[in-house]
Amino acid sequence: MDRQPENDPPAIISYRVLVNGVVTPLTLTVEGELRWTESGRRKTTAKKGILSFVVEGNKVRVKTLVEREGGICCGGNVGDYARKDFDFEPLSDESRKLWCDKLHEHLDSLGRPKKLFVFVNPFGGKKSARKIFVEEVKPLFEDANIQLEIQETKYQLHAKEIVRSMDVSKYDGIVCVSGDGVLVEVVNGLLERADWRTALKLPIGMVPAGTGNGMIKSLLDTVGLRCCANSATISIIRGHKRSVDVATIAQGNTKFFSVLPGF
Repeated sequence: MDRQPENDPPAIISYRVLVNGVVTPLTLTVEGELRWTESGRRKTTAKKGILSFVVEGNKVRVKTLVEREGGICCGGNVGDYARKDFDFEPLSDESRKLWCDKLHEHLDSLGRPKKLFVFVNPFGGKKSARKIFVEEVKPLFEDANIQLEIQETKYQLHAKEIVRSMDVSKYDGIVCVSGDGVLVEVVNGLLERADWRTALKLPIGMVPAGTGNGMIKSLLDTVGLRCCANSATISIIRGHKRSVDVATIAQGNTKFFSVLPGF
């Protein structure tokens, strides 16, 4: 075990490993950051976290996030995160096992969702939701080892019909890759269920992909994140939650529910 500088975040594990063919101390911090030395200079993965890892022969490949520019966003072509692999080789089988155990423990401690039901609205906005999902959203969920059940909406109120009868106990959340419309359908479908009090506890995530992205923009703005597909997806992966207000609108015998950010 190697010692770390006093000002660094607390270490989960720190051992000498091979990075690019050079033996160097590698540290995993409690913040999900990997630190090492290369060519005499200290290097680090960005403090955006680890998505997952795989063992390939003697090497451990860690799938991480780094800050970037560029991406598919509702406010311009500016993004927050990019996926980047980091490879290292422990110096012994015992060290490799210890690294894997500590990486597993770190990822398990984050409380991330395991399985999500995803609605993709291919008709909303500029009909870009399918492209956003395939290029920006799905790869991040896959890197984070989150199982997905994907449903493209085929007509208006399709999402509402599905959530009215789906088995919500099978999922850790519902994700809407769309504008605000599919979110409203999902909320209305959940509230029309006989078990609506239980069903409404299921987290609902949004990825901006429509003409109107007011809800997700408001939520991301409050935590200093850009209204982008990748920053929204990372917030879902991290299990970030915020309460919203539900308004009831009645007209005769017809009742409709709308949602607003809760601040």
